[in-house]
Amino acid sequence: MAPARPYWKGYLKLSLVSCPIALYPAVSSEKKVSFRQVSRRTGNRLRHQLVDSVTGGVVDPHDKGRGYEVADKRFLMVEDEELYAARAAQSIAPTGSAEPSATRLSSARPGKADARHPVDEDEGEELEELARPLPVAQRPENTHTIEIEHFVPRVQLDPGFFEKPYFVTPRDQVGQEAYAIIRDAMRRKEMMGIGYVMLSSRKRPIALEPLENGIRGITLRHIEDIRSPAEYFVDIPELQLPPEMLELAEHIVRSKARDFNPEFLTDRYRAALVELLKKKRVALPMPEATPVPSQQNVVSLMDALKRSLAAEEAKPTRPSATKAKRPKKAKAGQREMLLPISGKGTAKEKAEEQPSPKPAAPRQRKAG
Repeated sequence: MAPARPYWKGYLKLSLVSCPIALYPAVSSEKKVSFRQVSRRTGNRLRHQLVDSVTGGVVDPHDKGRGYEVADKRFLMVEDEELYAARAAQSIAPTGSAEPSATRLSSARPGKADARHPVDEDEGEELEELARPLPVAQRPENTHTIEIEHFVPRVQLDPGFFEKPYFVTPRDQVGQEAYAIIRDAMRRKEMMGIGYVMLSSRKRPIALEPLENGIRGITLRHIEDIRSPAEYFVDIPELQLPPEMLELAEHIVRSKARDFNPEFLTDRYRAALVELLKKKRVALPMPEATPVPSQQNVVSLMDALKRSLAAEEAKPTRPSATKAKRPKKAKAGQREMLLPISGKGTAKEKAEEQPSPKPAAPRQRKAG
């Protein structure tokens, strides 16, 4: 069963025949054993800092740039916008139009100058930088289509050009017939289809070949990345070998001939590492477990609502209290007088509690 999420989705096109396809990586790194750099004293993970090689000062990430070394300690600064423009303007050269001397830049035998090529010094960093997606406005046109431009005999394609394999599968039942036609045509003619695919905002060459009941796609390396074997084998002389020695070697070859077994490629070093880590993990003291809330304390909302409803229904009905006196209706034309009352009690109760005012003494007239 194929994974749920494909790495790439698009269409496979051959002339007027096309079908929807999906690409899945044929190589997995899930079982790879990797290590982190940690402190021997504290056991905490370490992190790297960017340090100026001349001043020794720490460089902030936003001050990090990209330079191409042209001389000792001299660099050509290249900005992100320039790289984006170069990637967006990438063009496809016609087949066979490039001169070998101009394209095979890496064909010479590696020497002292080649060993410290400025592009190869920070290859991992360069790949990380180039893997950044282009801004939408600067991305080259992506048709999401692998169009097979031509076919080549399988034996002519050097495995040294192979980079990364993918499984190419049809995405729906409607395109399965067109998919099968392209697959079987290549199988019957023993050909591989050559085309281009847009991956990570870069147009990459890809080869397609039938594999069992499907198709395998293999991205190809650029010709600038391939070294010429002639430069390495030029010093090997042509020797006249004795026939009896050659026949003996052929006999040994025949005696050791057998069908290929993929189990031969088992990574025994990885298996030994896994066993070592299992043993060390058993001896590692377990950390204090954090308390996990009990599942018994989780109350179902529906159960709580049902219990609340049952409790309300089970309550006895209380007898009605004495009927509250209704306020007398005001007569027509009579207005209500609202006075501010402090404290508790009604205005009538307040008036009864207050003593009645004494009558004022009569004035006495002066004689005379």
